[in-house]
Amino acid sequence: VFVTNGYITPEALDTIAPVLHAANVDIKFFNDNTYRKVCGAKLQPILDTIQHYYELGIWIELTTLVIPGYNDSDEELRAIATFIAGLSPDIPWHVSRFHPAYKMGDVPSTPPETVIRAWDIGKEAGLKFVYIGNMRARDGDVTHCPECGQPVIERGLFGLHKNTLAAGRCP
Repeated sequence: VFVTNGYITPEALDTIAPVLHAANVDIKFFNDNTYRKVCGAKLQPILDTIQHYYELGIWIELTTLVIPGYNDSDEELRAIATFIAGLSPDIPWHVSRFHPAYKMGDVPSTPPETVIRAWDIGKEAGLKFVYIGNMRARDGDVTHCPECGQPVIERGLFGLHKNTLAAGRCP
């Protein structure tokens, strides 16, 4: 699995695609000005790269660290979720709680209810697999069958608690 900020040229991605099975791409913001200010990067190349991974058939999961005052508005979270759902509702989206560190030590931790709201927004956008990271919350780390709704994988803080999949499918 390849963890990336999404900055890779199409040519480089095409070159490694035959041996790359999965990638987790950070989608930090859905506002180009914020991307430029905080990361010194542009949003559109990251969105293009995510689409390219998908078109190449590489399994992708997207992660957003929800940061108070930066990307925690309903509008921004909805824009990210809508973008993902527009590619495929099967793409997992991980919404993670921010904790102050390094250059953002003065930013408060994300309130748990904000991360739960992000989870709700992802589900409302039609995403089948939304997960909560950096905190425990209701079903934030459970995979439910998108057809019947039953939990098929249940995770804990330190590993897998239950896996009822049979041949990769809901029993």
